[in-house]
Order: sequence, then C-alpha cells, then structure tokens
Amino acid sequence: MLTNPGAEASLHSLVVELVINTSRFTRLAAATSTGGRPRALVRALSLIDGYGELRITEFARLDGCSQPAATALAKKLHSLGLIDRVVDPDDSRAVRLSLSAEGRRWLADARHAIGTSLAPRLAGVDPERIEMLAAGLAELRELLKSPDSKDSA
Repeated sequence: MLTNPGAEASLHSLVVELVINTSRFTRLAAATSTGGRPRALVRALSLIDGYGELRITEFARLDGCSQPAATALAKKLHSLGLIDRVVDPDDSRAVRLSLSAEGRRWLADARHAIGTSLAPRLAGVDPERIEMLAAGLAELRELLKSPDSKDSA
C-alpha cells in the first residue's frame, strides 16, 4: 500500500486517465463498426458474455441502468433469440439471463466487424505493441478481480 500522499495522488491520476482512455477506446471501437448491430445490444450481450448468467437486477446494476430498462432490453434480446431466460433455481420468482447459441454467434460477428474495421487503422503499428497493450489490459483486469464478487468479469 502506498503511504506517500504524492504517490497516491499520482496513482489516482493514472487510474483516472486509464479509465478515461479505455472508455474512449471502447466507444470509438463500437462506433467504428458493429456490423450494423445496435451498440446497446452488443454492449448487453458482451456484459452477459463476460459475467455469465445474470439476474435482471445484477444485469441492471452492472449495465448502470434501471431495472425497468434492463427488463425491456432483456425482452428485446429474448425476442430476437439472442438470450435465454431461465427460472433462477434459487428463487423461482426471478429469471436468469444467458447467451443463446444465436446470441454467441451474433456477438462474435459484431466483434469480428469491429476487428475488421479497426485492423486497417492499426496496420502501421507493430503487432507486438498491440499484443503488449492487450496483455497489459488483461493483466489489469485480473488485478482488479474480486474473488468473492460478480464484479470479476
């Protein structure tokens, strides 16, 4: 743990800058191309893909939306065949959302479209540098995982 106030302030600033830049990169990547798929649906499927089965309340919390908005989005995804809704084995009043096989294909296609769109823009960058950035972000994600929390995806 840092005990130097200057070092703590510096770490804080670096973390804020990291969050800002990763958020901007994510928005830029999604805006570049999702293969004609609505970004909200791609984001929702990515969330379920990253966390696994989720209750609507968990999905709403993680997505930063209201429970009614999450319910409406889940209904849309389900009507498109992109997610499955199953009764929660721990609470028969609740449902859990999971990706359907079609949802996995749909999400993979959206991610492929993003890669297809961004790759030419990064063609002049050394592939090892991109690999290093990707590995660094994966390492950061692992460092932030909480072993007893659903906030680990």
